[in-house]
Amino acid sequence: MLSATGLTLTLALLGSAPKTELVDATTVIPDLVLDLRYATKDNFLKRQVYPDGARCLLLPDSVKRLAKAADALRAQGYRLKVYDCYRPRAVQYEMWKILPKPGYVANPRKGSNHNRGGAVDLTLVTKDGAEVEMPTAFDDFTPAAHHGYTGGTAASREHREVLRKAMEGAGFQRNRMEWWHYDLPGATKLPVLDVPFTSAE
Repeated sequence: MLSATGLTLTLALLGSAPKTELVDATTVIPDLVLDLRYATKDNFLKRQVYPDGARCLLLPDSVKRLAKAADALRAQGYRLKVYDCYRPRAVQYEMWKILPKPGYVANPRKGSNHNRGGAVDLTLVTKDGAEVEMPTAFDDFTPAAHHGYTGGTAASREHREVLRKAMEGAGFQRNRMEWWHYDLPGATKLPVLDVPFTSAE
């Protein structure tokens, strides 16, 4: 009888792709603030579609880059607050039913980078966890959410830029239509995943 290690080794020798693991980002970034909106009714779907106890799961490379951004922001007096991380494909289908608009919601047939653990939606908070002003609320599907938006207050644009510089400095790519959305480079070529949202412990 093969051990789990032996089975993994055998599969590798047979040429099977190694299993992709997702990492709970809070185990690497202890001061990460969780506000997983789809685990609540406070989202554009107007209903809870993630289970209670949902975690911010990301690919190891995504977490590594996010930790780098968090370090840079911490030195400026900020922390990161995440709205969404890994997203099951089943939820992507639900979103597509409500807003089938590429650029804002990815077609579930192709999959979103969220479905791959290669995208994160987030904002800034102060070291004490207080909100900072941004150009719009999360999941605002208007031009005011675009990175090129020049309206709003100077403070909101400044905070958007602080977040952008930290995330791009860590190697993420911004979504030009959503100030909160950042992607891992090359994520579209990665497999769509199916992993448990909650811890087995």
